[in-house]
Amino acid sequence: MATIKVIKTSSVQSIKRQFKDDFNCSIRIYKGNKFADDKTKISELSKTDNPGGELELGARSRVENVERYFMETFGIKVQISNADDSKLADNSMTLTQAGKL
Repeated sequence: MATIKVIKTSSVQSIKRQFKDDFNCSIRIYKGNKFADDKTKISELSKTDNPGGELELGARSRVENVERYFMETFGIKVQISNADDSKLADNSMTLTQAGKL
């Protein structure tokens, strides 16, 4: 099990790096309908009063569950994609499968 740490001061870049290092897949983090800048902090994107927490993810965590967690917990739209960020992962895939697309 990997623990992805997401706190108010986490940057988009640090979260992306954690996904790449732990699961060999990419995460797209949005600000509205556009990609969030890598230097943007979670507190700037979040639509909740208290953004932050730890997300325990395993290699078999489903893409749809990760995406839903970010929306419900932080009010942030994310999408999981393959390792080189060229193709979105299907919601039924695991994070490991997404990294092998």
